[in-house]
Amino acid sequence: MLFSVVVLVLGMTSIAFGWSLEEAAKPYAGVTLRFITETTPPSYWVEEALPEFEQATGIKVIVERQAHPHLEEKALMDFASKTGIYDVFNFDYSWTGKYVKAGYIEPFEQYMNNPALADPNNDLADFYPRMWEGTMWDGKAYGYPFDSVIQYLFWNKAIYDEYGVAGPPKKPDEWMDTMQKLNHPPQLYGVGMMAKRHLSVVCEWLCILWAFQGQLYDDNYNVLLNDENGVKATEYYKKMTEFAPPGVTTWTWDDVNTALQQGTVAQSIQWDENYGSMENPEESKVVGQMRYAPVPSYGDPVSHYGGSSLGIPTSSKNKEAAFLFIQWATSKDIQLRGVGKGSSPTRMSVYTVQELRDKYPSFAATDEAAATTGWRPRIPEWDDMVETLALEINSVVAGAKDVKSALDASAAKVDELLKSGGYK
Repeated sequence: MLFSVVVLVLGMTSIAFGWSLEEAAKPYAGVTLRFITETTPPSYWVEEALPEFEQATGIKVIVERQAHPHLEEKALMDFASKTGIYDVFNFDYSWTGKYVKAGYIEPFEQYMNNPALADPNNDLADFYPRMWEGTMWDGKAYGYPFDSVIQYLFWNKAIYDEYGVAGPPKKPDEWMDTMQKLNHPPQLYGVGMMAKRHLSVVCEWLCILWAFQGQLYDDNYNVLLNDENGVKATEYYKKMTEFAPPGVTTWTWDDVNTALQQGTVAQSIQWDENYGSMENPEESKVVGQMRYAPVPSYGDPVSHYGGSSLGIPTSSKNKEAAFLFIQWATSKDIQLRGVGKGSSPTRMSVYTVQELRDKYPSFAATDEAAATTGWRPRIPEWDDMVETLALEINSVVAGAKDVKSALDASAAKVDELLKSGGYK
């Protein structure tokens, strides 16, 4: 993968000087692009900056936001029917293989190697390698990394200090101890949780599973999620509810973010793209208080990577114009100027700016975590696995099912999916 990126970068250096977005876009002036994206901070920032792109290119971009599950539903209807409604698609890295195999998204090399379209100053090697990997399948790139979405521990230093608790915790037992000490309901709870029957509970639970050295299945597709490590991790996750606000079985990452901003929870696992919202005085009561650390683990910390890319549907009728937009939206300039306004950079150079590291403590944490990220499975069967895992883990947290029976049911379904998919 890295070799492919280097070849592309070297190839682009031979392009003639003098390239400009304005010149490249002249053949596409008057085109209207439809961009379907998840409702995330980076999508809001890109829309805020859109007038610059539209003025420079004469290309109009209509942004349509959808919550995570509805994004895929709407996109798939368009892709399967080949109606060509959408020209730019914000896709989760775990969907890459599924869409490539279905023939729904375009490989990017033809655009990246086209001197009329590719900006020779667009340093592709500046993207984090792990994030590049998320866009690739069988050695080919199918998009540009759009947002860094990495889960780690958000912890409120002011609250820790107020109660004389040292932080951040390094091991799960230390973390549980802080939850108990910082739990003072109803004004303050020791931890937030995103435990709704939703992708959110699966993502959060995976962080705990990995912290206990567990895994869903091994390299030979033997299911392990219900082994001793899986049971211990899930029992721990269930115990966290003793120090969490009532109703976390209906919470997703959005609810966690609000609770962190309001200072009603002392800490929580959360996605790094929400760093800016913690420092926004118009909506946050914890400006200057939030700190960031790896999820406490009994081994080397593993950060959950949930990032996404911008790609082009094969059914789009405006592919070249779409590529110009994607190249602009993921450029260093747009990512850099959007810091604090929603941008969740995928470029290493942005995280090295000392002024930004000083202002946003999350930058150092993301830079470190980017090298140790863990994947959700990147196979078409993952969505069906999520349905089962979300149901069973939510049932455990809600007290409707015991840990072992829930994990056994999950393991049986995952094993069935792996067999039917031909992996074992």
